[in-house]
Amino acid sequence: MNKTAIEARLTGPDIVRVVAAFFMVAVHFFMECGYYATLMNTPVMFILTAERWLFMCCVPLYMMLTGFFKCNKEPDKAHYASLIPIFISYLFFSVLRLLVNNYYYGEPGTVKDGLKMLGDYSLAWYVGFYISLMAIAPFLNRLWHALKSKKEQHILLISLAAISMVYPLVLLPVSSETAPVTIIGSILELAVPNYWQMLYPLFYYFMGCYIRENRPRLNKVLLSFVVLAMVLVNATISFVYAAGDNFDWFTLGRVDSGYNCLTLAICATALFLLLYDIEVKNTAVRYVLAKISSVSLEIYLASAVMETIIFDRVNRMFFTIDDYAWLIFLLVPLNFICSLLISLIYKKIYNFVRSVVLRARK
Repeated sequence: MNKTAIEARLTGPDIVRVVAAFFMVAVHFFMECGYYATLMNTPVMFILTAERWLFMCCVPLYMMLTGFFKCNKEPDKAHYASLIPIFISYLFFSVLRLLVNNYYYGEPGTVKDGLKMLGDYSLAWYVGFYISLMAIAPFLNRLWHALKSKKEQHILLISLAAISMVYPLVLLPVSSETAPVTIIGSILELAVPNYWQMLYPLFYYFMGCYIRENRPRLNKVLLSFVVLAMVLVNATISFVYAAGDNFDWFTLGRVDSGYNCLTLAICATALFLLLYDIEVKNTAVRYVLAKISSVSLEIYLASAVMETIIFDRVNRMFFTIDDYAWLIFLLVPLNFICSLLISLIYKKIYNFVRSVVLRARK
């Protein structure tokens, strides 16, 4: 990546992608540290819950970035050919992960099991989602560009949010033990059916298209306040509804762990708007951001391998959840940096092999 290419890049989207990659590594930390098996009845658990909801912005940020960068793609050979390196990365890191898991845990037990996990994308669900989204993205773009005004864009976004993201909030009063509140929730449930919840990726995709086309600039202090407020709202709801028990995945999380919840969508959108138009002048910083951004997918895939290696050792030390509340500031950066280095090495090898193959075909 030469100096001219670095200077031509928008640094804001690179910052968003780096944050999304780091958040993705961070949110997976909670699967390994015993958070989900710990009772939610201490201040430490509330803080960890708030951190978890902040880190959950990772997937919405990625989805909005996809709309931001792919909103003008056409259904041509170049578009679909761009999926090939993504699929190769998925195969390489997934096979590596299977080998590492088999070494440490004896799983999967057979080659057939491993092939099944590869085929159903259970090793990296986002890759399966992304490839599917790219298959229809050019046609989604035609829908978007057919909208005649900003008003119609707003109507589309509001409609998608209403039919895919409001239902998790409606369930809160429905599950209340107070009769009047439950009745009100049941009435709201009639007005907000749950049938279209899985459409939530389209909201994020089109939100990315909207931001790319309109370049909204909002007050950074206000956006920071919205992010903090939504994180605290989600953490409070999760804490209250857990009622001293374990974290409940179905509170604000009926679909894909809560990525379709309106409060998370507001938080992620505010965070995107907070970061996407930041301009960095320093060439060295721009270079680092661009390099990390260029391997964000590989970081996602490699981090799953590093999680197994890191936590195989860490979990032998019998840390408590209070210990993990500060270890998160050590283990997440460690995983991120190791995954970054592995990803950069992989990319170097991939580019070399690709150049050799292309020369051989001439």
